[in-house]
Amino acid sequence: MKRAFIIFYTTLFSLFLIYGLFPVSSAEAKVSGLCANCHTMHNSQNGTSVLITGTGTGWNSSGVLSGGSLQSAPAETLLVTTCVGCHSSTTSSTIINTGGSQIPIVYNTVVPTNPLAGGNFHWVATDDTRGHNVYGISGQDSLTQAPGKTLGSCANSCHTSLAQAPGANNSNRGGCRGCHVFTSHHDDSRLWYRFLKGHNATSAELPIPPSAADTSDYVVGDEDDDWEQETAIDHNWYKGTTTAYSPGAGLQNHQTITAFCSGCHGIFHGPQTNGYGMGSGSPWVRHPTDIALPQGDGSEYAQYIPATNYSTQAPVAWTDPTNTSNRGTPIVMCLSCHRTHGSDQPDMLRWNYSGMIAGTTGASAGTGCFTCHTTKDGS
Repeated sequence: MKRAFIIFYTTLFSLFLIYGLFPVSSAEAKVSGLCANCHTMHNSQNGTSVLITGTGTGWNSSGVLSGGSLQSAPAETLLVTTCVGCHSSTTSSTIINTGGSQIPIVYNTVVPTNPLAGGNFHWVATDDTRGHNVYGISGQDSLTQAPGKTLGSCANSCHTSLAQAPGANNSNRGGCRGCHVFTSHHDDSRLWYRFLKGHNATSAELPIPPSAADTSDYVVGDEDDDWEQETAIDHNWYKGTTTAYSPGAGLQNHQTITAFCSGCHGIFHGPQTNGYGMGSGSPWVRHPTDIALPQGDGSEYAQYIPATNYSTQAPVAWTDPTNTSNRGTPIVMCLSCHRTHGSDQPDMLRWNYSGMIAGTTGASAGTGCFTCHTTKDGS
């Protein structure tokens, strides 16, 4: 992470964001460029409102916000649009350069040419099986709660759905801010990777208290300077761990991207207990995450060595991602298979799961599942 960027929506503390962006521990994420790219002093220019919101809002090919509809009432922190509006485009571009600012785009109204690390909400807007349903982009689907949601916990919060409008049940953090709880667009002192921050695991209090911004339940990582408009040598570095933990404690104690995901999908993580969890070793009952990818042991995984042959088909986390001289051990994580925003595949997968054919040297050989499971494709 080395580049300034602009993002969406207001936080209770003064700045806002959308799903999937943030700085690293080296902290160089301050927004740069024209103030008017994001702010309007009085929501008035030549007698016309400036604030644009609603369906179709996004940056056009001239680098100008268009679409949507003008709003006469101003927005908090004097913004010119919402989270979704700022990080949307009516073109296929996923980085917009305008007025000295670089804006990462996570929702294109047309097929994006080069999606960023989190994928793109383009596909979710028309098929909600292909990503997270997020308020302002895709409405609530038939699911009444997040898949794998830990039963009985957080019944009235963003842990249930990101499609709910901001309100009392999610501390006015509906949509994007269900994951990007605290944002800090003009402050590089925060250590939160891509604004991925919890709200203090020791308290279920709503509204979320400002003091929760200073607790340690955040994701650690090292962000690529172009938000992983990606190649195998130009990518993000995510935090992982080899220490076993139970859902609810992982983010506070280990600050991994997988622990963050387990906040909503806790049943899929941790030791197996009464049908919950993934198990504690082979044979696993659910695909393991936050475990070391076996290296050099002659197993089916031996041919994938991320330190020397990293694959964006199956990215990994690292035990020490911000240490540029030694990132540590490669770790299997949720994002090894999924994209957080959405993808062109069902279940927001990185590749066509139904096209993975074991025991053959066909088109799927060496791709998808077989990036890690190197001996099971018949090659």
